[in-house]
Amino acid sequence: MIASNKDSRQEKKRPRAKTPVGRFILCGVVALLAAGVAAVLALSLLRNDPEPQEDNAGKQGKATETRPPKKIPPAVNKPATDKPEKSEKPPFVKRPGAMQLPDGRVLTFKPPKEGEFRIVHSHGSTYKCDHLGNWVDVTPKPVFDNSFEETLVGLATTGNFIPGILMGIDYDDAIRMLTKPVVVNPDDPEDVVKKKEAVAAAKEAILDYMKDGASLDEFVMDMRKQVVKERFVRGAALKEIVASLKEGRAQDAADMRDAANKMLEKDGAPALKIPAHLENAIEENK
Repeated sequence: MIASNKDSRQEKKRPRAKTPVGRFILCGVVALLAAGVAAVLALSLLRNDPEPQEDNAGKQGKATETRPPKKIPPAVNKPATDKPEKSEKPPFVKRPGAMQLPDGRVLTFKPPKEGEFRIVHSHGSTYKCDHLGNWVDVTPKPVFDNSFEETLVGLATTGNFIPGILMGIDYDDAIRMLTKPVVVNPDDPEDVVKKKEAVAAAKEAILDYMKDGASLDEFVMDMRKQVVKERFVRGAALKEIVASLKEGRAQDAADMRDAANKMLEKDGAPALKIPAHLENAIEENK
């Protein structure tokens, strides 16, 4: 019984065979799908069909066909206009109140007024500067061919000198350089002659100072003290003269000028230099 029931269940699970009607329907569906695909392909071919191409002769004719060149209007030469040249910056000009030297150093100073100049000293050179920072090297040519006598020029004429050059010299070497005669040439300019005469007088003064055994270093130190004293006298006198003139005391300004000159003369120093406009104010109002 068990076996017969199993056989009966297996018989129930067997698939049924397709009928001829089903096969016919399936074939019809496939045929319809094929026809639709063919129609879509035909439509796409019709839409993408390129235009009819011309023969080789037509193609060559179009390829060789050229258009007439465009007429280019002749160039019109515009009259040349003179453009203003760019102002070139003079060499080494830094800015107003500052100048750059050829070696790269920059000097700063109070710029002068327009149309005026300022004298700037640096490392033994002298420069003449305008209000824009342009400058000209106006360093006077050396009078002597050695630093010793050249330093005496500044000491004898302006009181400005470099003490280090005159110090540390052996006594005998100093005497030899101080006794060397100063030669004035016939073609020397007047200003050079004055400088040489001043150096000759300075040599005599130094030799007189050293005659009792003093060293050149001691003379230089005393000169430094004297220079400092002279600068103080000149600065204080000029300051007092200006203040007196502003307050209308021209006679007091004249008395200060005379007293300062007597003090400077006693030390063998040049007289006080007063600007021309101050000197005129003193003489006109005292």
